[in-house]
Amino acid sequence: MKLMQFGTLPIKVSEIGFGTSQLANTDNQYVGVKYLSTIEAKNILQRAIDLGINFFDTSPTYGTAEKLVGEFKQKYKDKLIVSTKAGLKPDGTRDFSITFLRQQIEQSLKSLQVDCLDVFQLNKPSKKDFENIDLFGFLTDLKQQGKIKYSGVIVGEIEAGYKCIASGVVDCLQIFYNLLYQDTEDLILEAHGEGLGILVRSPLNSGLLTGVYKRDQVFDSNDARATFFLGEEFTQRLEILKKIQNDLNISDDQLKGFSIRFILSNRCGAIAIPATSTTSQIEELINIANDPFRFSSSELENIKMVVSKYMNQANFQQQIL
Repeated sequence: MKLMQFGTLPIKVSEIGFGTSQLANTDNQYVGVKYLSTIEAKNILQRAIDLGINFFDTSPTYGTAEKLVGEFKQKYKDKLIVSTKAGLKPDGTRDFSITFLRQQIEQSLKSLQVDCLDVFQLNKPSKKDFENIDLFGFLTDLKQQGKIKYSGVIVGEIEAGYKCIASGVVDCLQIFYNLLYQDTEDLILEAHGEGLGILVRSPLNSGLLTGVYKRDQVFDSNDARATFFLGEEFTQRLEILKKIQNDLNISDDQLKGFSIRFILSNRCGAIAIPATSTTSQIEELINIANDPFRFSSSELENIKMVVSKYMNQANFQQQIL
């Protein structure tokens, strides 16, 4: 697995990272993610490490995932780089009060069995949150206190992302970006130009870009996708995707590889962090990344033009997770 310089930070991370949200339900108590046994989850994490993945993204709100990652962090120490986050409450609301953020940080330190977090991220603060609370000062304090090595922000509002870049405090941004959603590309370019590390979340658009979804798709009863990939809107998404595939000559079997290569071809050194739930998914993603083929600049422009033509006609809201 190719290691990439992460912005201007003195660390290198695997071109494909591991989003651990799908490992949240090993106790069969977590709502929104299908059950996975602890043994299966550990096997998936071990396989990822064996194949060269060294970057893991987790959260105290990912059920049992953060503690599982902590076991491997304890085993591999500095060979693994773990990012976690704070600001999201169990009920789905956000709280960026310093008191709540510190509570989540302490929880993550305990779960990951570390004294200092590798990468700590604020989980989608709005521009208003930054105006109301000195979150940049808080991130600086955390570094000075030895609680975190590097600071990051998961971007919800694009405007907040630009505010983070301008602050000069944030080391990395985690940004929603994929073949079907490219509205954040200018943000990525500016962040890269300022030396920030770039993490791309939902690179396969919650599985829509795997090439396996059909109109009659049935999700696990405890799978959050069942709440937003449904009905006429879901049918429209599939129809638009099929038109894009036809214009770009992408078969269903090729769609996942095409979508990952689209991100890895970005000249900004973006790290894709898909969420996976099987060892075969990990192996497939790494095989895609290890294939040296990348799109040229002219090919990327053509891809963007085709996608834009159809996505601009869509009347649905993107599910920005």
